[in-house]
Amino acid sequence: MDDNKRTKLLAAGLGAIVAIYFLRGTVDSFLMKPIRDLRVKVNDAQKESETLSRDELALKVARRNLEDWTNVSLPANTDDALRLYREWIFELTRQCGFTGPGFEVVPGTRSPQKEFSTVTVEIRKAEVDLQGLSRFLYLLDQADLMQRVTNLKIDSPGTQGNPRLSVSMIVEGLSVAGTEDRRELLTRTRLKSQLSESATEVTVEPNELFPTWTDPFEPFLIRVDRELLRVESVSAASWKVSRGVEGTKAAAHEANAIVELFPVVWDRKDRSLTQYDDLLKASPFVIPSPPKTWNPRLSGVSDRTIKPGEEVKFSARAESLNPDLGEPQYALVDATEGMTIDPKSGEFQWAPDAALKPGKYTATVLLTQTGNPELKLESKLTITIKTDNAAPQLSLEDSGIVILGREFTAKATATDDGPPEMLKFSLGSGTPEGLTIDPATGQIKWTPARTFTPGKYDVEVIVTDSGEDAKTASKKISLDVQDDNASLTIFSGAFGKDGVLEAWFRDKGTGKTVQLQAGQRLKVSEIDAELVEVSNREVILRDKAGTWRLDLGNTVRERVLVEPAPAVQPPPGDAEKQPDVTPANPTTETAPADEAPSEKAPSPGPPSDAVPPSQPVPGVSEPVPAQPEQPQPEPPKSEQPQP
Repeated sequence: MDDNKRTKLLAAGLGAIVAIYFLRGTVDSFLMKPIRDLRVKVNDAQKESETLSRDELALKVARRNLEDWTNVSLPANTDDALRLYREWIFELTRQCGFTGPGFEVVPGTRSPQKEFSTVTVEIRKAEVDLQGLSRFLYLLDQADLMQRVTNLKIDSPGTQGNPRLSVSMIVEGLSVAGTEDRRELLTRTRLKSQLSESATEVTVEPNELFPTWTDPFEPFLIRVDRELLRVESVSAASWKVSRGVEGTKAAAHEANAIVELFPVVWDRKDRSLTQYDDLLKASPFVIPSPPKTWNPRLSGVSDRTIKPGEEVKFSARAESLNPDLGEPQYALVDATEGMTIDPKSGEFQWAPDAALKPGKYTATVLLTQTGNPELKLESKLTITIKTDNAAPQLSLEDSGIVILGREFTAKATATDDGPPEMLKFSLGSGTPEGLTIDPATGQIKWTPARTFTPGKYDVEVIVTDSGEDAKTASKKISLDVQDDNASLTIFSGAFGKDGVLEAWFRDKGTGKTVQLQAGQRLKVSEIDAELVEVSNREVILRDKAGTWRLDLGNTVRERVLVEPAPAVQPPPGDAEKQPDVTPANPTTETAPADEAPSEKAPSPGPPSDAVPPSQPVPGVSEPVPAQPEQPQPEPPKSEQPQP
């Protein structure tokens, strides 16, 4: 081979090598990329598979948790959840000794949500000691329910020992969506028979929701009223139990008593109430006592008022006395004869003689201390001997007549063992409107309006004395309220009958007439007078106020006083008689200003309608017996009244 050919072959080989060198990256990229892509996809798939596995596991855990939470959830219906949870909390507070005058367990708020709902229960103003509060919080934590304490307030008034705490709190329960509604918060059954305080076997009605026999057996708690029992073993016939566990006390229970399951959270079953012992011993809610300060004082000594011969006993007391400085000592200074005091006990005694006259008797009680010579406390004592306060004696007319539109007066008088000026008069309940009594004099006054309803009214008059132990006396006066018939009854004439003149009195209101002779009595309204003399032109009347003249044609109210009766002073203490209502001027009796003038008789002689009445005119006594209604015969001319 010649050199030229060899040179061409070498150049071609070298070119090939150079081409291969420069084309190697492109070929490698073209051939390896699909392989790398596949590897990336495999890695991504593997990671996704691992994520799905974890999500699946988390989903299984979530489903299991949801199932567990549903089992310990409150009912889905928030109304039922709040009602049942409040009942359960209330029973738990009773079991732990919550009391107090303002104690109550009340429903709180509700918060419905899509996935879950919450309800709250408020415990207000509960009084409980630290042991009871600790047991409540322990059992609340043990119970396998979705709940928590969201607010707790504790006030302690005590400075030592185990004080009663004032507790208020809010507990919250959770209800998971989808939870089955139920009538009871926790599983329940009933006792088949009575359970004594010492029995260790319980027979209950079957309920498959209670735990059954397992190997190994897991003890569980039940609650009967306020007692917690631990079920140690279960058989078809009965349960073996331990009584009064978790700080409760064994008690007797009647047949059909409710037995409630008290489920405990699985990871808290190894806890016990004894873990709170250190807390109880520490008494964290006891208020430290302030430094003791002493403020000695003498008490128990006070003034007394006794009856003659009554014994007096009391005990003087030393208070806020430092016991390190010795015992208290008591003594009397400037004491009345017979008064004594025990120097150690401070007991005071005095038995005055019954003959000792009433008055004030004094002494001074002195307190000293054996190890404190600077202490000297005194207290003045006054014992007053006083006779019993007697009730006053009240005098008052039993009755009285009151005329509409006219003033009525009466007088209540009273005597007493005290000053008479200290007596006070008053009226009882139900007194008619307008009737008054002077508190100092006992003067009763009343002018009833003409529109007042006539009738009988009982008025109570009361007198009270001014003694320390005030006494009262009372008496009733019956008041007969009437129309003013005396202003309507006129002297219409005098006529002879069997040789005796009779005075005719006609009531213009009723048209009735009554005839009276001398010696008989005329009673009209409050007027009660005797006819002394009857003539054709006038009649003479006499009553306790004196002698009166009534002219023909005038009303009885228009009579004229011609001779007043002699004044007679009533004996002291006697009640004054009901006075006849007379005008201040004894010349003639006048009607009230608003009363119409009395009608005059048109002419002497009998009226045209004068007919002997079959019944008396109101207020007029001793009527003539009823006569048959027939025309009145003309009186003899010799007995006609003269014009």
